[in-house]
Amino acid sequence: MLRHQLNPVSWADTFLRALIPSFIADAIFSDHRKATRLHPTSYLDGLRGIASVIVFFCHYTEDNYNSLTRSYGVADNDRPETATTGWIQLPFLRIIFSGRPMVHIFFVISGFVLSYKPIKAIHARDYDKCYVTLSSSTFRRAFRLFGPCVASTFMIMCLQQMDLYPGRNPRASWTEQLMVWKRVVFTQITWPWAWDKDMMPGYDIHLWTIPIEFAHSMLLFMVILMLARTKLRIRQMMVLGLMGYCLSCGKWAGFEFLAGLFLAEVHVLKSAREQQNKEWESVAQEEDDDDLDKYGHREVRQGGGLVSLSTLKTVFCISLVILGLFVGGWPNHYADKTPGIRWFLAKTPMPFAKMDHLAPQKFWFGLCAIGTVWAVGELPLLKRFFEGSLAQYCGHISYAIYICHGPVLGLFQAYVFGSPFVPAQGEPGTDDYKVAVEAHGIKGMMGMDNTTQKTMGWFLGLCVLGPIVVWAADIFMRAIDEPIVRIARKMENVCLDREAQPDQRPGGRRLEPGYSQAA
Repeated sequence: MLRHQLNPVSWADTFLRALIPSFIADAIFSDHRKATRLHPTSYLDGLRGIASVIVFFCHYTEDNYNSLTRSYGVADNDRPETATTGWIQLPFLRIIFSGRPMVHIFFVISGFVLSYKPIKAIHARDYDKCYVTLSSSTFRRAFRLFGPCVASTFMIMCLQQMDLYPGRNPRASWTEQLMVWKRVVFTQITWPWAWDKDMMPGYDIHLWTIPIEFAHSMLLFMVILMLARTKLRIRQMMVLGLMGYCLSCGKWAGFEFLAGLFLAEVHVLKSAREQQNKEWESVAQEEDDDDLDKYGHREVRQGGGLVSLSTLKTVFCISLVILGLFVGGWPNHYADKTPGIRWFLAKTPMPFAKMDHLAPQKFWFGLCAIGTVWAVGELPLLKRFFEGSLAQYCGHISYAIYICHGPVLGLFQAYVFGSPFVPAQGEPGTDDYKVAVEAHGIKGMMGMDNTTQKTMGWFLGLCVLGPIVVWAADIFMRAIDEPIVRIARKMENVCLDREAQPDQRPGGRRLEPGYSQAA
């Protein structure tokens, strides 16, 4: 009904389309839907989308119900009353708000997807396409990563200066605020020279991963370029060697990006092998039939039965996912008191064991992220889930969720959660007297006296703030993120030297001064 009542060219229609989330607009306006199709690595988009939602859950929980981030039943030193026993604190279930391992999944996925097209071109022996892809990705990477962050922090800066951002005081003048913002942008958000150091950016501390992502994207492109013309086995061994070198230096992000490159090549090889098997299926040798199961998998005879290699691989992949879910619940504090986790902590190798208190978990998170990304692609049930509409939508707005969730929490969570009742403290008329705080918000309504009240408040607050984060991310994606991507492509096209394009540089054609035929 609403579809027919609204005039597609009216300003109200345009405003409504811009204001509502895209999935609602798709349901209302038939011409709003974009044709989408799955590609071979779509499951990685879905995995990245779910991971970005978990990062939001993580910061939401740490800001408002930090006691729930402890391991189940673990208390502060010499304070047994601080132990909490909420069901979401149990092993495996606590992954729902464990955002730190999701960052490592982001980096492995980035290494995979940034490598996928160049690696496919290398296997097709199309080196010109590989080099063009690397050149294009390198040119646009800074726009893709930094552009949305510059826009979001600029908006936060304006809200702060207008005294509309809770907990942040405006500067003495707009000029001073702009200078502070400029320093943050140039020395923290777009500062790749610290490699994997947390720069703790002003305005939005959650953007600490962005300069790390950029620096290691450039490292990845350089490695692909270096190894593009090497033999397959040599390339794989060199990538593994570089991964080992990164680990020996304590460089977890470099290890994860290069692992993504390795997994991308494994995926390309697997796809080529599956295609070849389909072509040869009709001419399979009869003498091999006794060694093949009905799915075409070779079988290993053990004792009196048959164990399919495919079954063994499936069990191994499921084990990797289970291990990732358990290790992903590594608590922010008291890992040495947490059953199971303390074993991994004790087995952390050098140099991660002695770098800092977060380094041990980064080592294990990196290993588990690699295993999880690979295993998801090998398990049909999980792969279908991450290719589903919910995961794909989360993947579509994943970068916007990552950027927007911090500002949304900063703007609204204090009003949504309020405070439980706090009685007056001190004697009236004295300097240390504090008036009573009336109960208000979710914490005032649900209470904060026991774990059950905290868990119910956690869930209720998520129902309120979750839709706001998704709504803001959807609008940010359409208004900021996607236009920046289009602008980057247009700028690349404007800047291209057409004489240098492989398909537009015939032999013997005169080149511009300063260029050689070899270039």
